Amino acid sequence: MASVFEPRNLFLSALPAAEQNRLRPYLAFHRMSQGTILQEPEQRIEHVYFIESGMISLVAMMQDGAEIETATLGREAILGSLSALGNHTAGTRAIVQIDATSWRMSVADFRTAIGQSPMLRKMALLSSEVMLAQMQQTAACNALHTADRRLCRWIVQVRDRIDDDVIRLTHDFLAQMLAVRRPTVSLIAYGLQQAGLIRYQRGKITIIDRAGLERGACECVGALREKTQRIIGEII
Repeated sequence: MASVFEPRNLFLSALPAAEQNRLRPYLAFHRMSQGTILQEPEQRIEHVYFIESGMISLVAMMQDGAEIETATLGREAILGSLSALGNHTAGTRAIVQIDATSWRMSVADFRTAIGQSPMLRKMALLSSEVMLAQMQQTAACNALHTADRRLCRWIVQVRDRIDDDVIRLTHDFLAQMLAVRRPTVSLIAYGLQQAGLIRYQRGKITIIDRAGLERGACECVGALREKTQRIIGEII
């Protein structure tokens, strides 16, 4: 563990030092590579992840094998926070979409810490509220907004989480997350490149004009930022 505890997770960093110190003995720094599956549907949740960097997708899976992204989680999220409220199994697959880091602790230790602190219990509830807001907004976005605006939204959301203008993802993965055919992603990406917003090479998207992507994205980007900031601000 690092000698100085300076978490980048927005929930951890919003806590007073005394509450951070209550959690600190239980936390271990954890690196997660792209493609790592952290939980599966109906599987008992064993760990809680305070995401520090990168991005994790929650993915709903259909019986025919089709998948669609229901939420994207970054440093504003705590994966597994509902486990604080009792035995809890996962409802979706959680997969590391962009190489990520987190502070990880066991569910048992998480419950112990929360049992000692009303503020930590409140944090767990607020984290669940952020995740629910993500899932509701994403469901509405998938149903109501065009694929090009959703892709712009998605790229901006990734940029917010990883602080890097280079995103390493394939068309196949993007198509799966957006629930569109691969040629559709290729066509939209080509249009964004022609507009000077991105540069696309095999397996890599480079953001050229972030402000232009923001303008091209649907309203969900701003709505989710506002909701997240409001909810996290309620910790204290």
